[in-house]
Amino acid sequence: MNYQDKLSTTLDSPATSYWLANALRALDSRDPVDALNDAEQLADIVTQRLKDIYPNERAGCQTIRAMIQRR
Repeated sequence: MNYQDKLSTTLDSPATSYWLANALRALDSRDPVDALNDAEQLADIVTQRLKDIYPNERAGCQTIRAMIQRR
């Protein structure tokens, strides 16, 4: 599956959030390297938020990090 296929599939899915759909639509006007750097920074910030909210759930944070890194 290529980029366009993944984009269309995600945008067409009823499970896709409004926030994610808007971010994906904006993606086409961005430099892909800049967009990836921003997405990685966002993932780091969200991971820290999760750790702050659930400080005793180390396994959960590690699981989320592993999922992010596999993509």
